[in-house]
Amino acid sequence: MYNAYKKFMKGWGMLEKVITVILMVAVTALTFGNVLSRYILPTAWSFTEEVVINLFAIMSMMGAAMLASRDGGLVSMALLNTALNDKGKRILNLLDVVIGVIFFILIFHYGLQRTEMLYTTNKVTDVLRMKEWYFTAGALVFSSICFFLHYFEFALDQIQALIHGEPEEVDK
Repeated sequence: MYNAYKKFMKGWGMLEKVITVILMVAVTALTFGNVLSRYILPTAWSFTEEVVINLFAIMSMMGAAMLASRDGGLVSMALLNTALNDKGKRILNLLDVVIGVIFFILIFHYGLQRTEMLYTTNKVTDVLRMKEWYFTAGALVFSSICFFLHYFEFALDQIQALIHGEPEEVDK
């Protein structure tokens, strides 16, 4: 099960990287286009600010999720962590995972509620008149799923290390 999940997460990580690259290209193109339009056209593209801010929020959450599966990638209690032996560090990391999973289950739950509310009220953005729930679903719901998968991977690594010693290296 462990190796199968690591292989799944390798593919999932690649998907996240591809999505992040696509979003970064879109943000760069929109921002560059906006700068050019200010100097070439008499007006700026007002819609770019709306889109870029939301895309950056999604990219930030996804980037943080990608760091969650790396040792030292999670926010941890460094003061306690340095005073513990390897087994103690692994147990503390598992406690971090439990707290993190609870937090992101709550974000997922409230993200779904917010997305449903925006969907039913048909709320749109100010400039582009796009459905706001598109961004809420991406930033909160999808990134919570990403976080959960990476936290689960990190937990499996810690359990594997506690039971069998250091886990095998699987390319990320």
